[in-house]
Amino acid sequence: MPVILVVDDNPQMVKLMQEMVHLAGYETEVAFSGLEGLDKAREGMPDLILVDLMMPEIDGWELFHRLREFTTIPIIFVTAYDTPQNEAKAIALGAEGFIGKDLTPIQLVQHIKFVLESGSQPNRNDVLH
Repeated sequence: MPVILVVDDNPQMVKLMQEMVHLAGYETEVAFSGLEGLDKAREGMPDLILVDLMMPEIDGWELFHRLREFTTIPIIFVTAYDTPQNEAKAIALGAEGFIGKDLTPIQLVQHIKFVLESGSQPNRNDVLH
């Protein structure tokens, strides 16, 4: 069963995304900061990571860059800062998605399923060397 890592400093948002992901049949890991997310990604190598932009310690952009130093696991930004500029930056960096936190549960699940089933993402053991 695919494992989704949810990285967000808002406990209510983490709980909501975790519930959505579970209802879709995926397992979840959670992290409440960028550094914790980085550690959990290294430890567990999830199949996909959902990342908030604004977090303590390191923000979502920095987390993305640090993750790309050792893995090509698909990353979807889920943020309240869903501006066209941020979306363009996420796409330019190579993120697999960028969606606003005003999303519906079905939108999040559909996006996750699309990324995981597209065949273009690595499996959980695909680590850069």
